Amino acid sequence: MAVSYGDRPPVIEGADFELRRGDAVLLVGPSGCGKSTLAQIAVGLIPGVVEANVRGEVWRSPSLNRPGAVGYVFQDPAAQLCQLTVGREVAFGLENQRVPTEAMPDRIAQALRDVGLAVDPEEFDGVLSGGMQQKLAIASALAQRPELLVLDEPTANLDPRATAEIFRLIARLREMGHTLLVIEHKFAGLMCSLDHVVALGPGGREVFRGPLPTTVAERFGQMRELGVVPDWASSPGAQTPPPARPVADSAASAAFRAEGLGYTYVAAALRRRLRRRGQEPRFAFRELSFAIPRGSLTAIVGPNGSGKSTLLRVLAGFDRPTKGTLDRPAGRGEIAFAFQNPEHQFVYESAAEELASRYLGDGQIPDVVLELLREFGLAGHERQSPFALSQGQKRRLSVAAMLVQDHVAYLLDEPTFGQDARTQEAIMQRLVALQASGRTVVVTTHDMDLVRRYSTQVVALSEGRLLFSGSPQELFERRDILRAANLVADPKEPAAAEDVPAASPGGVAARFVRIAPAQARSPIGRLHPAMQLLATLLAMVVLAFTVNVRQGAYLTLLPLVLLVLGARLTLRQVAARMLPFLVFFAMYTWTLTAYAQVPPGAPAVHFLFFRLSLPGLYAGLALGMRMLATVTFAVLFVSTADVTDLLSSLAQNFRVPPKFAYGTLAGLRFFPLFEDEWNRLRRARALRQRDGRFRVTRVVTYALPLLGQAIRTGERVAIAMQARGFTGNAMERAQARSYYRRLRVRLLDVAYVVMLVSLSVFLLWVGR
Repeated sequence: MAVSYGDRPPVIEGADFELRRGDAVLLVGPSGCGKSTLAQIAVGLIPGVVEANVRGEVWRSPSLNRPGAVGYVFQDPAAQLCQLTVGREVAFGLENQRVPTEAMPDRIAQALRDVGLAVDPEEFDGVLSGGMQQKLAIASALAQRPELLVLDEPTANLDPRATAEIFRLIARLREMGHTLLVIEHKFAGLMCSLDHVVALGPGGREVFRGPLPTTVAERFGQMRELGVVPDWASSPGAQTPPPARPVADSAASAAFRAEGLGYTYVAAALRRRLRRRGQEPRFAFRELSFAIPRGSLTAIVGPNGSGKSTLLRVLAGFDRPTKGTLDRPAGRGEIAFAFQNPEHQFVYESAAEELASRYLGDGQIPDVVLELLREFGLAGHERQSPFALSQGQKRRLSVAAMLVQDHVAYLLDEPTFGQDARTQEAIMQRLVALQASGRTVVVTTHDMDLVRRYSTQVVALSEGRLLFSGSPQELFERRDILRAANLVADPKEPAAAEDVPAASPGGVAARFVRIAPAQARSPIGRLHPAMQLLATLLAMVVLAFTVNVRQGAYLTLLPLVLLVLGARLTLRQVAARMLPFLVFFAMYTWTLTAYAQVPPGAPAVHFLFFRLSLPGLYAGLALGMRMLATVTFAVLFVSTADVTDLLSSLAQNFRVPPKFAYGTLAGLRFFPLFEDEWNRLRRARALRQRDGRFRVTRVVTYALPLLGQAIRTGERVAIAMQARGFTGNAMERAQARSYYRRLRVRLLDVAYVVMLVSLSVFLLWVGR
């Protein structure tokens, strides 16, 4: 079998693979050898959903075609979430399977417990850390109880304790007889859990296969040659840790110094959502005091969601501390940064241009760029789009791009994510060389072997507080801190954060987002969302018949009163929502007033191109009030209706095809995160000195990348939805699926429609 994308060289060529019912197979191989492509063929995503050229024979059991028969966990956690809240995310696959509504809460709760994700099902999944999102993706697959479960690097974003928990879960699934295909670089914890190993080489060709423990023991040297296991590992069962490096000189001057550092962060759209639910954004971390010596290689470690990535962004200067002080290298270009998601920093259209930091014509690739491509295993991809590379290749390209220019400090968020042993070694040796030359390197990581072998200093966080700052040797001697920071791989050894005194003053910090039940909805918010929409649309029809200022004013006052009494907003909140539209109202009224035709005999003032008159002002105010009343009704609807419930209710009660309703919902995922995407793009271009001098030009410059990001997000979400059974009747017919929340039209909902329309007609008549 051979597989290629478009006119690019084959990703897989000459592959021969078989997976039988009840098998539990570990799939290993160097980064970029086609493991994920082979897995997507196995579950039917290629060529059914993902466009690819497949030559050869592919046979899948017909039983795998039913919704929920296949569970697939992608390597990138953010690429597989298609709903807006935790509970709905897990429920989506169950809905496609027509699981009864009353059975879903228990299935959801069990799946979340299985992966150790202790969050409220109503929590917005966009505020979860990358590791927590990965747990959510695994829970969504497990809840379906699939015949075949494919896990593509399921622990790449997880801390050691969570990794061990997932490995233990895989062992339980194996004991239950599930068919498993697991792609994993950190496979030592799976040696006794899976049956067979299949090793792929370049081009997806099978190098060897056999029973897992014995084959790994016999082929260990060959696996080292493939780059699947590190050079320092002596045997598959070896527990000898890798060699450590000299610790940082504590007397050296600090490259970064933090005193009482605290930071609160939630994107503006998410902050509004939390506040509507009676929640407030909380500290990502607080009261952190530590120093990072100049010329050190410092690792920031801790559990998923402990604030590591946020701290790295603050150190880079992307975000300002909420409290405390931070001394850091100043000046543009002093700090290089590699994002956790490598796509956030890509600026150019090809891999070679990313490394050259400029546009390249044919035959103009510099030798230094070609050398970097070879060093990072990207030779042959120089003209390929960065976004078309595999996840591991994207990460290597993002790291290589930051090494082209010289900087004082290098900050990298999970630099070895998704890498095999050989490419991990290439990345880390480059960083070690930078540190040896006097540069300061700071990385976040969950890989404790990396910490032991390469770091000279460690900063450990847990729940937003500082647990430890010192040498790796001291850290590994502190079993209490290792437990508290989830750095112990054995899930049977409980965390004991309360046993560890905080290294910084201020005590235990609050979590990034407080997990608490949602505030009771407002009276109007408890109504059927589709009926709210119907009432709003009918009220807007009534508005079309307004002819004077008094009618427009009355019909504007009605939704304003409902915003306070029915939506339970404060006057300040109402004013904040209406302020942008008041500006438009003033502009709209002025335009109509200035250009209105003056009736014969009416006094008028001629000024430049304008003809100002009282009749013109009255006509402008009348039309302006109509516009203002219309948008106020829209604000009332947006402030009270839940968009997820709305789209679900359109499918349930009005037989709108689910592919339209849920496709729209998946597309809406991008909008709450638009501000974050804009800021990430601005930061990436600023680091690469490609952000433009004027804000006006940024709108044009950023438009195409943001559009491309939205399209890529939409494509990935569509693939994730179909991987969870959103195909066939479940996608086409509303009655062919079940629903997490049953939404029925009640007498109260009909009464609201009648009331709003009747009041609108009455006010129209009173103001005539």
